[in-house]
Amino acid sequence: MRAALYLRISKDRTGEAEGVERHGEDGRALIDVKGWTLVETYTDNDTSATTGRRRPGFEALMAAVERRDIDVIVCWNTDRLYRSPADRLRVVEACRQHSVSIAPVRGPGIDMATPNGRMVAGMLGEMAWAEVEVKSDRQRRANRQAAEKGKPWMTGPRPFGYERTGGTLVEHPTEGELVRQAFTLITSGASLNSVTRMLNGAGARTTLGNEWRHNNVRVMLLNPLYAGLRAYAEMPPLGSKQSARSRPPVESRKLVPGTWEALITEDVWRASVAVLRDPGRLTNVGNFSAVRHLGSNLFRCGRCGDLTDGQRSGEPVMGVNYTNPRKDGQQGHRIYKCKRCHMSRRADPVDAFVRGVIAARLDRSDAADLVDAGKADGADLVSLRREAGELRARLDVLADALADGDMTRDQFARANRKALDRLTEVEARLTEGGGSHVLAGLAGPGAGQRWLTLDDMPLQRSALDALVEVVLHPVKAGRPRRGEEIDPATVEFRWRG
Repeated sequence: MRAALYLRISKDRTGEAEGVERHGEDGRALIDVKGWTLVETYTDNDTSATTGRRRPGFEALMAAVERRDIDVIVCWNTDRLYRSPADRLRVVEACRQHSVSIAPVRGPGIDMATPNGRMVAGMLGEMAWAEVEVKSDRQRRANRQAAEKGKPWMTGPRPFGYERTGGTLVEHPTEGELVRQAFTLITSGASLNSVTRMLNGAGARTTLGNEWRHNNVRVMLLNPLYAGLRAYAEMPPLGSKQSARSRPPVESRKLVPGTWEALITEDVWRASVAVLRDPGRLTNVGNFSAVRHLGSNLFRCGRCGDLTDGQRSGEPVMGVNYTNPRKDGQQGHRIYKCKRCHMSRRADPVDAFVRGVIAARLDRSDAADLVDAGKADGADLVSLRREAGELRARLDVLADALADGDMTRDQFARANRKALDRLTEVEARLTEGGGSHVLAGLAGPGAGQRWLTLDDMPLQRSALDALVEVVLHPVKAGRPRRGEEIDPATVEFRWRG
């Protein structure tokens, strides 16, 4: 008889495939004893049979059965071949149609061509699936208990910024500060690409040893673990078509204070979530000028900016446009053009002048005073955090009261809506207080030069907007004076604070 050997183990922590090697030795010994011919060996090392993920070795084995290339499947036990009811049904039906038997090393042989053989296969499969479900229930209950006690995950790759020591997390000597810098950048208006460049430029690598990419930077900046919070949500039931990725976003899950030291405050984390979840970050399609040019949709028109909206349609802000192509075929000059009255200004000289003025302002000794302008003080944030915690607890009490029948649905709806509205307001104020001031990373000697050399246009624009409102006025008729690129009187700076 032609035999195929199928080998699988769910976990291979060392990566040395010693488990499948042992099973392979026993399987080949059984084939020799039976006097069968080994046609092919199919292997799925470190692969679960319960998650629904594709098993390449299993798929190749099923293809061989369909081609009638084999007469018997040899495996360590039937639960190595199939676990889920769907896989079991597939194996049983394929083996029945093509008269292929199953010969486990540990267990009775199964002739799938007979009703009794298929019955035995079904019974063994149900027992294996029941074992999986019982084990899953135990793990889920243990995970929920650990989450409720605020214990960190201690399996899988360690989180960047922490080391695992003594059953808890402690700050990594170099990575912890990089995590704080990353949150400061993103909450002060920097892009994910800037944070990614910062991490890679510092020589940091993910805990799997890879270079940082914007997608795993995003995952890190959304993780409440860095605020000392443990997030928990139940996994979908086994066999469910619901994907684990379809669970609620991490900020909407149950959050419990953790037992480890936080690297940032909860306010900073919530500010980071607000920035990254902002739909406006995903709408930069077809409007690339919004992030490529210093004053696009930021500079205001001085000719019509003070008029009421009823006098002219459109916003009194300057968009970016280009003059007609030159005779030599090259692109025309870049201009700022008012969206309301269509007054225009050459963009390059305006940008150069504005950059010089802003750099000089940042180099002044009092520039550091701008960093804390408009920020909530520590006492405000403490009271807001306390109120947010009380509101979340109130929502849980209301849900329990409805479930126990202590209040009607109308009563619950009114009380729940009132608490949710107030929680939304409080969390918005916490988010605002947790955001890093856009000028925080620029304060100190050389701030002007640091701003000029920023390679992140959104961050550069945010810093400018935090300092001043720039208003462009129409230029006088005629050419500028010799050696003068721009008339300073036509660019007004309305300083904030």
